[in-house]
Amino acid sequence: MKKENRTLTRAEMQVMNILWSMGKAADVHEVVERYDEPRPAYTTVSTYMKILTTKGFVDFKKGTGKQYLYFPLVSRAEYTSRVMRDVRDSFFDGSATSLLRFFVENEHIDENELRELLELVNRQPE
Repeated sequence: MKKENRTLTRAEMQVMNILWSMGKAADVHEVVERYDEPRPAYTTVSTYMKILTTKGFVDFKKGTGKQYLYFPLVSRAEYTSRVMRDVRDSFFDGSATSLLRFFVENEHIDENELRELLELVNRQPE
């Protein structure tokens, strides 16, 4: 995947979320049906599929007739990991501690979430 195309736009992310949630190759009509109202036009989603294919996030196989079935080449976990690594490196000088400190100090994390974070930290091998 090309370096300049490592991230998804909001609209591309919507398409990827739909593909990831479907768990199978899908045609453009099936993807459009998964959108909330008002749904985008078929041609709009088709354009996003072409962009995602060019960027290396999606590939396709021939279906029946003129139909193409699209499927993700990158899992949600892989993409999330890549984006979070980029955020850590770009905004926090590569420090996971600084990244977590930012969220603890600037986000409204309730007591249960803090307890869960502490449990995760305590379970990490030394």
